[in-house]
Amino acid sequence: MPVNMLRKKGARMSLQEALDRVGKLERLSHSSNQHEAALAAMRLKSFDVEAARAPRVETVVDDTSIRGDNHNADKHIEILEEAPVIPFETMDEIAVEQNSEKPKVNWDELHFELIKKAQMMGADALLHIQMKGTPSQKILGATALKYLTPMEILEVERSQFLEKDEKAYEESLKERRDQDTAPGIG
Repeated sequence: MPVNMLRKKGARMSLQEALDRVGKLERLSHSSNQHEAALAAMRLKSFDVEAARAPRVETVVDDTSIRGDNHNADKHIEILEEAPVIPFETMDEIAVEQNSEKPKVNWDELHFELIKKAQMMGADALLHIQMKGTPSQKILGATALKYLTPMEILEVERSQFLEKDEKAYEESLKERRDQDTAPGIG
């Protein structure tokens, strides 16, 4: 029977893999290297075959503090120092301000709020996170970016293609006018 057939659905490893790991840890615990042997013995004590074979339990976080039904609330936001190579559009300049009641500025808290605000907008990345104004104003700002989908890129290219065609047509008309009005050679 294949090893994977012994694996419980969603488990980290099968029974055979767990027993192989126990055997390897037992061999390593008798190693001539003291540190390796001690580490292997410690791992052998803490290793539980049944726990390794148990299905993974993934915790689902339900954050009710976010307003409304926003599907972007857990979306990863990239933090960029310079404009990305990927085609993008600038969504907006966003800024967050700390309560004036707090005597000290907590920049980590402001950074977290800025990311949450970008997630609420549906942004893919934040560009140039920086302090706005003076430190006493306690404002952190950034530019929110949204990456373009392939369809959006095609639409942009089509519109640019039409603009380029119009510009080329205007240039050719201008050249003809110039040739018609130019004095003759000779």
